[in-house]
Amino acid sequence: MNSSISKEMVENFRWYQDQMILHKLTLSDLIHEPSIDQHLNRMMTEFKSPTRAHAASMTAKRVGYIVALMIFARIKHNAIINSKECSIITISEESTNTSWLPVYSFSLETAEPSQSTVEWITKELYAQTLVPIVELLAKERGISRVVLFENIFIYIKWIFISTLQDSITFQRLIKSPASEFGVKKQHPLALYESECTTFRKTCCLYYQTHKACKTCPLK
Repeated sequence: MNSSISKEMVENFRWYQDQMILHKLTLSDLIHEPSIDQHLNRMMTEFKSPTRAHAASMTAKRVGYIVALMIFARIKHNAIINSKECSIITISEESTNTSWLPVYSFSLETAEPSQSTVEWITKELYAQTLVPIVELLAKERGISRVVLFENIFIYIKWIFISTLQDSITFQRLIKSPASEFGVKKQHPLALYESECTTFRKTCCLYYQTHKACKTCPLK
């Protein structure tokens, strides 16, 4: 693992630093119904999610965050990333919180990419990993694909616009056909993009355990 990249990840993001692990969840786990069922139950019993819908929404937000880190590592450092092996790690210090605030980890080995960033995000990251995860989470009553995809979108926009300052690649993703992301109807990025407002289009249910988000559309 490249130590300079690892140091940058620690300094800028919620990156795993050999803390005591309480529980580890890979994105591959979230593609399997028994694993995701167990995880949602844990969210309710250990982190006080009032409903499985709330638990599913908070899970999509954490998935969105690790996706942003993956995009950052790949674009800035040419990290070779197997999305399904990326880990969301609950550490002991966070085990009694009423919010699930995990840390994140994945391989930071580097090499020249074999496909463009847009192709990697659409055909590999979304079509093979994120869409299957959202499909399973959306089975929970009281949460929709539209909310779940926006939970991921906000972090993708943040990493491209605020951190990487790469609006060109972001706009290429917005203009890519929805079918390339592995979805048939609503575009998982373009649906939410707006230059007129910073407010979300949907509510993520965060208000059920905390104050509403600053960008909550219910305000």
